[in-house]
Amino acid sequence: MASSYFEAFSISNVLFTAIGASVYWGINGRSKLRAYLLREVIDWLDLNPTARAATEFVIFVVLGCLVGIAVTQPISATQAITAGFGWTGLFARR
Repeated sequence: MASSYFEAFSISNVLFTAIGASVYWGINGRSKLRAYLLREVIDWLDLNPTARAATEFVIFVVLGCLVGIAVTQPISATQAITAGFGWTGLFARR
């Protein structure tokens, strides 16, 4: 466990957690994977389909990183990647 709560948000933890979240998104795909309420929020922005897909992906990864690191406080790359998988999976439904 990190001595300071914010020490868990190191560059390497953020990078590896983002990789885990991105891989989760990539495996399941935008058509199969939907984040709770994310589409409804993005509907308010009235974006074109390309910008919409990019925005969904970025928000999905950011949420995965924030929650994954905040809750698990990983101390290794393996734990960070697993946190990215697990907590993005929590936000998603099939």
